[in-house]
Amino acid sequence: VKPYSADNFSVTRYHISEPYVDREIDGEQPDARLAAEEEGKRLEELHRQADRERREQLEKAHLRGSHALKKVHLAQDRERLLKELEQMQNMDRMRRRQIVAQMPPQLFVPAYKRMEVKEEWQRELEFAFEDMYSKDRKMKGDLILQFEPQPLPAPSDRSQDNDL
Repeated sequence: VKPYSADNFSVTRYHISEPYVDREIDGEQPDARLAAEEEGKRLEELHRQADRERREQLEKAHLRGSHALKKVHLAQDRERLLKELEQMQNMDRMRRRQIVAQMPPQLFVPAYKRMEVKEEWQRELEFAFEDMYSKDRKMKGDLILQFEPQPLPAPSDRSQDNDL
């Protein structure tokens, strides 16, 4: 222990006139039992609030989980439906192809092409008829000029319109 002397202390010329310690005016002390009860109530309320917050967090977590699960199920259902629709579309496409394969090819020929085919067919028939007719008579050249005009049949009453 170091000994201290009076020379080690400094002296000030300013003196504080106020007292350093205040006396307690009200001498009553608070009741410890009431303070303990109030503290117990406060702690109990804090526990209840913490439990309520925990329950709310659990409920929110449950709602988020169920919402995420619903989204996953909806995505899976959508994928499954898309696959089913693709399969149905492929089946419909194959069915249509079979129906089209069974159709006659004349349906796919344009109208002007059909007219050309009919005219060509008519020309071939006329040439075949002319060849057949000319074989029997041994004619050459244009048949229209060599035909002899035939007299018209006698008109009858009931078939006059048909003959004309």
